[in-house]
Amino acid sequence: MSVNLVTAHVVSFHCELCNRRFGSKDALDQHIQYSKAHIAPPSTPLDKFFQSFAGFSYNPKLPPSESYSQLKRFCRWGEYDPEDKEAWEQYQSALEAEVKMWFGAEDDLGAWHSLYRAIGIEPLPATCKQAVNVIRGVFVNIIDLIAWARSGSTNNRVQRFSSLEKLRKYTKQTKKVFHNQLDEDDDGNVVLRHLLRFIFRATPSELRRYGN
Repeated sequence: MSVNLVTAHVVSFHCELCNRRFGSKDALDQHIQYSKAHIAPPSTPLDKFFQSFAGFSYNPKLPPSESYSQLKRFCRWGEYDPEDKEAWEQYQSALEAEVKMWFGAEDDLGAWHSLYRAIGIEPLPATCKQAVNVIRGVFVNIIDLIAWARSGSTNNRVQRFSSLEKLRKYTKQTKKVFHNQLDEDDDGNVVLRHLLRFIFRATPSELRRYGN
C-alpha cells in the first residue's frame, strides 16, 4: 500500500488492490482488512457502539439502521424510553465518526474520489474545485454511503435520487436516518459539507421514531 500526494499539502491514502483512495489511514487500514482477509471487520465507531451492549448479537455486515432496529428490539425500548434516547444520540455520533473516517476533508482529492466511486460518477475529478461543482444537486442517503464504505466493495453503487423529496421519502421508508446538527457550512468533511440534507424538519425525539 502506498501514500500518494494528490495536491500540495494534501495526503491521499491509496489501495493498490482496487485503486480506491481514502481520506485517512484508518479508513485505508479498515478497507485492507475487509478486502484481503474477508473476515469479521475490525472495530469501527459503529462496531464499538453496538458491541458495547452485552448479549446483543451484532452482525457488522448488516446496514447500520437494521442493526439499530435489532438493538431496540433486543433491549425492549419503548417509544419514549430514556435509554433509547441516550443510545440514539450515541448511535448518531458513531455514524458521524464513520463518515469522517471513510470520507476525508474537502481539500483532499482522494476523499472526493472515494465519494465519486461510491455514487458512480465518472470521470473522477482532477481538482477539488471541479469535484465540488459536479457534486452539487446530488441526493444520496448518508447511511447508504457508510454501508458502501464498510462493505469494501467497488462493484456496487449507492442509490442516487432525482430530488430532495424522493430522498426524504426513501429515508422515512427505510428508517436510514442520519441526524447531524452541524450547519452545512460548519464542517470541512466531504460528505457532511456537501451532501448533508435536512431530511426532516423535526425534533430529535421525532427523528428517533423513524428508527422504531
